Amino acid sequence: MKLRVNVPVWATHIVSDLTDMDRSPHPVDAGKVASFVLTLPDDVYFEYAFVDRTGAMRADPERHERADNPWYGVVSAVYGPDYRREPYAEPETLPVGETKRIRLGSRHLGQTRRLSLYTPKGFEAEPLPVVYIQDGVAFYRYAKLHGVLENLLQDGLVRPAHLAFLEPVNRTAEYGFNPAYRKFVLEEALPEVERTVSVTGERTLLGASLGGLVSTLLALDAPERFRTVATFSGAFLGTPDDRDFYKGRRSWVLDELRARERSPLRFYTEVGTLEWLTDVNRELAQVLQAKGYDHRYAERSAGHNWTSWKNGFREALSFSLNVTDERV
Repeated sequence: MKLRVNVPVWATHIVSDLTDMDRSPHPVDAGKVASFVLTLPDDVYFEYAFVDRTGAMRADPERHERADNPWYGVVSAVYGPDYRREPYAEPETLPVGETKRIRLGSRHLGQTRRLSLYTPKGFEAEPLPVVYIQDGVAFYRYAKLHGVLENLLQDGLVRPAHLAFLEPVNRTAEYGFNPAYRKFVLEEALPEVERTVSVTGERTLLGASLGGLVSTLLALDAPERFRTVATFSGAFLGTPDDRDFYKGRRSWVLDELRARERSPLRFYTEVGTLEWLTDVNRELAQVLQAKGYDHRYAERSAGHNWTSWKNGFREALSFSLNVTDERV
């Protein structure tokens, strides 16, 4: 599809999924280039916006479609003629299970942290696997992952599990190669969760963008403690010495996976084809395949956004909580 974009006279920059919105704004000047054309796949979902002279992000005034994005203000959404929302992306029924709110004093972080622990209806007394989720507020309140789980359970597509929604304070500092945060998760959050509810010992790590990075780092720290890692647009660029997750030329995660012997970990990874993380995620998928990991990989004609990630929830949860698993 061809998308003509007219540059507003007030705009100084354009931002989009291609660069994680405001991370690398591209200058525009309507007096020099009044419009341009984007060539996009017919099944695309894409988000963009303009920045005005005050630095405020504003939607394209000539497009009526608006993105449902919890991390940015009002931005424009582009739906291709062949785009279809995944049926389980938006829960049709409200979850009715039990949510416990936990406040946990952390020795490693030197402060109190919060997490939400969801158990699906009817399984309160049963030992269950646990899915540990980064960016817990967004996944719980906005994306309603617990509602997706309930819908998938109702249709017999997954096994039941507890969902532990971990809430960051400074996600970039904590998720990006921060050993103190990972010690908090491994040594404080996991034991607290597993004292609070009945568990089987099977654990999944799940996260988006930098949440996908730290989920993978946790699994590499302690591969014997986890079974599955599920990532959406994993931010796998950068190293502990070069924490540039946008323009980094090296990937510590790729280097480690190449150098290590294969572990029993399983991986679900997906990425959009219109974001700066496409290449590193493709390379990660190739490494996992070459190493012989149990791995499922998906690409979407989309950018770095929550609408795309929600379209992957069914596949990620069905891979992580496979109903045919003999370990039920």
